[in-house]
Formats: sequence, C-alpha cells, structure tokens
Amino acid sequence: MNILYKHELSIVDFLHDFSNAESRIGKYQDKITAAYLDKDAALLEEIYLHFKYEDARTKRLLKFLVDELNGIATKKQFKQLNYIFFKQNKWDEETLWLLFHIMDWYEMNDLQELVDAVIKRCNSKNTNARLRQLMIRITIRYLDICFKRGEKNKVDTVFDFLKSLPNTADMRMYKIIAVYYDKLFGQKYDEASDIANLLKEI
Repeated sequence: MNILYKHELSIVDFLHDFSNAESRIGKYQDKITAAYLDKDAALLEEIYLHFKYEDARTKRLLKFLVDELNGIATKKQFKQLNYIFFKQNKWDEETLWLLFHIMDWYEMNDLQELVDAVIKRCNSKNTNARLRQLMIRITIRYLDICFKRGEKNKVDTVFDFLKSLPNTADMRMYKIIAVYYDKLFGQKYDEASDIANLLKEI
C-alpha cells in the first residue's frame, strides 16, 4: 500500500470538479494516510494536535490511528468509527476514506461483504473519479489484508474487478499492483519482487 502513496500521483489530482477548500481537505487526507502507511505515529499525533478542520469523524479517526500504531487502540474505538459509517449510510469520499483506515479491524466475512458492495458501487455510472479512486484503493487494501490473513479463497472477485479496469494512465498502477498480489497469492515471490522493484522505479 505504501507504493500507492509514494509512487503514484496524489488522488487530489483527480479532484477536478471540486472546490479549492475540498482539494485542501483531500491533501490533508493524503498526508494522514501516508503517515499511517509509514507507521509514523509521531506525525499523526502532530497532525491530531494541530487539526484544522471541524470534522469530528476525522479527528476521531486520527486518535484511533495514533492509538493503533502505539498498540493501544480498542474494539470500542473501532465500533464507534464503524457506527459512523453505517449510521450515515453514505458512500461519499470522507466515509470511504475513513473506511480505508479501519479495514484491518473487520472480521473477514464482514469485510468481504463491504468490499463486494464497494465494487458494485464503483461500477455505477453515478460514481465520480475521486470516489472511484478511493474505492479501488479499498479493494487493493483488501488484497493486502487477505494475503496477510491467508484468505486466498476470498480474492477472486477483486482480481476480476481490477483486471477489468480500463488500460488508462490513471488505472495502470492499480492493474500492476493487482498483478503483484496475484504473484504473491500464487507463491511466485521472485516475480512479485521484480514487480515491486519495477513499481519503486516508476
């Protein structure tokens, strides 16, 4: 997942139809996500202490991520964040961005159902570019979680979805990362390593 944020254009670049204020929030989200993937608890805590946006969800998520990296996050915190997601029943960018960061805490069957729903939404004509990017990143993270948990039999739908993405510049990185995970699941570690090295050079 770190490759996504270190080597790909920021998802903010896809906010063509958003206002400047929303773009700034997008950049703020990217900064938080990058710090989380780098396991930089100190930076996340600094962001938390100097949080500039009046968004209770994001501030609560920040506290949760800091606690998670410090090994003290609780199921109660996760349930509170999960409750926000289901209570609002909204598939907007803030909610999807929040979901991305708490995926590790879901039971496998619940997570699979969520990702299946994300894939259906992603294929909807009403899904804009920003939402589609977030949804695709959720499916990539799902592959990462499945690999770590040894859940090889729960990934076929996601691979089919990622392979079906168009061969466009903004989708190419995701398709390559999908091949990387396909090699990992197939225990072709040398080939996976070659792909990882290729991604690092992009």
